Amino acid sequence: MDSNSDPKSFLLLLFNELLSEILLLLPIKTLMQMKCVCKSLKTLISDPAFVKLHLQRSSLNTHLALIPDWSTMPDQDKDCSFVPVPTSRLIEDPNITIHYDPYYRLADMDCRSVVGSCNGLICLLDYSYTTDHRHTWIRFWNPATNKLSEKLGYLCHDRHNSVSDFFRFTFGYDITNDIYKVVAFSINKVKVFDFGGNVWRNIQSFPVVPFDLEPSKLHCHPFVNDGVYVSGTINWLAIRNKTEYEWDDITIEQFVIVSLDLATETYQQLLPPSGFVEVPSVEPSVTVLMDCLCFSHRFEETHFVLWKMMEFGVQESWTQFLKISFQDLQIDYGISNWYAYDWQLFLFPLCASDSSNTLIMAGNRGSIRPTGPSNLVHGSVLASSGSNTLPIAVVGEGAGTT
Repeated sequence: MDSNSDPKSFLLLLFNELLSEILLLLPIKTLMQMKCVCKSLKTLISDPAFVKLHLQRSSLNTHLALIPDWSTMPDQDKDCSFVPVPTSRLIEDPNITIHYDPYYRLADMDCRSVVGSCNGLICLLDYSYTTDHRHTWIRFWNPATNKLSEKLGYLCHDRHNSVSDFFRFTFGYDITNDIYKVVAFSINKVKVFDFGGNVWRNIQSFPVVPFDLEPSKLHCHPFVNDGVYVSGTINWLAIRNKTEYEWDDITIEQFVIVSLDLATETYQQLLPPSGFVEVPSVEPSVTVLMDCLCFSHRFEETHFVLWKMMEFGVQESWTQFLKISFQDLQIDYGISNWYAYDWQLFLFPLCASDSSNTLIMAGNRGSIRPTGPSNLVHGSVLASSGSNTLPIAVVGEGAGTT
């Protein structure tokens, strides 16, 4: 300490630094309550530098926003909502029952679906119909502060046009310009909406069309390729040189990942891992785990394989993260080519824990039998509402390798 400095000022600075470190350890809901204690705490907690640092540290404690399968419920019981759950709880007990929380009821926010979440901010979607048109709008909601934006980004779709005019939506963050953006995309159109404005801008259409924008023709599981946000980009799996095809007609060389940079709003094309050498019977998946772009697929109808791109955009950085046999997963259905496509097992990685060596995946089938090697943790998650139990297709698997 400088001998000419004021000891009281130094102690005050030291106290503020220690206080900041303590506050950074607290969950967001507790911080929101502490803002009401005094003006100095409110100023500290509201400081943009503190908010960003808390966000960086909070990313280590991830949550999943689980959406119940409402198609299995009677109409009178449908109450569109989502259920947030810490991944640590799923890892500790994959057989937990997650209870319905009316705080996350979408109908109370005049919305009926979730586009996505980024840095704790949730993008919601709603729509209405007229005789000739479908009207769509979005809202932004911060569950921690319960701040909800007005209805923004109105889009009008022609109901009688082909699917080429039917937009899907994804949500991400422009790191360079510090702006949240929503991307609306169809087969031949791409639009971008900036949070803070209220205008959709047309940008260049896809250089290669993501393969599931027309699932009735492309014969794939719908709505699993809505775009994955990672490192300021949105990423889709695509098939080059074809827009309509049978799955058996595809060659391994046609697979490509289309990546949209949210800052420049330009595209680049990334290749799958070099170890991806055969076309599987079920389409591969592009996901994000531990802030890395990931690519997963079946291998020889006997294994599930997951790759991580350790340095985004660098082809040589693809690294095999997991290879596990369906036998070790205790899965005995939907792993043969002769099964009807709808019965083929589809696994979708959701999140991974490095500390506990655990991978959590969603699937389109029921729970996996809790038997097998001791390093595997099995289970399905259920959300309950009163006397009703709402199945959510989520399973937790230990990251064993074979």
